[in-house]
Amino acid sequence: MSPARQPPLVTGISPKEGVAWTKVTIRGENLGTGPADLIGLSICGHNCVLTAEWMSASKIVCRVGPAKDDKGEIIVTTKSGGLGTSTVSFKLLRPERIGILDQSAVWVDEMNYYDMRTNRNKGISPLSLRPSNPLGIELDNQMYHQLLKSALEILLVGSKSSYFDSHSYAPTPEHASNSFEQLKVAASNLKKQATKKNEGSLAYVKGGLSTFFEAQDALSGER
Repeated sequence: MSPARQPPLVTGISPKEGVAWTKVTIRGENLGTGPADLIGLSICGHNCVLTAEWMSASKIVCRVGPAKDDKGEIIVTTKSGGLGTSTVSFKLLRPERIGILDQSAVWVDEMNYYDMRTNRNKGISPLSLRPSNPLGIELDNQMYHQLLKSALEILLVGSKSSYFDSHSYAPTPEHASNSFEQLKVAASNLKKQATKKNEGSLAYVKGGLSTFFEAQDALSGER
């Protein structure tokens, strides 16, 4: 039995591009008779029906999910009209990666941070969080420990040492895969972190009480 109404037709979307969770307005024809009639909404292949807000038969508001496809159609499905079509497309933008030392006006996920005491990701106070990559440069796991050791040597000895001078620098076997420029960048990142106050605002003091009591107990045991 064929649907009683014409299938949904999407003729416009605003904005036409954006990152995941961007709020968009979808316009078209036969977009349903009500909220209960809307049973499907996909953008770039991602199901967005859970965030959809039916406004009228010609307007739907929703948020774009983290779709795998960078560009795709907007497909609306209703009980009364069935599977719809689209004459427009949406372009999903990939957000730029923000490093631990980069300034940002938006929230940065803390999943790349871990507790130095347990070396496990878990929900803890920001007072006890440490960067998982203190060098601030992307490397594979095999090279990471090499570069960390090299950068620490530069930080402790000083870049003015003749051993680390760019004109006389001779990489040892353990530094063979690291360039001098990489080491300078890594050392600079370590110096920034060493001088940066990472205690956080007073709002996090309450969450750091457990760390304070642990330190107090440790000091009491040394008396």
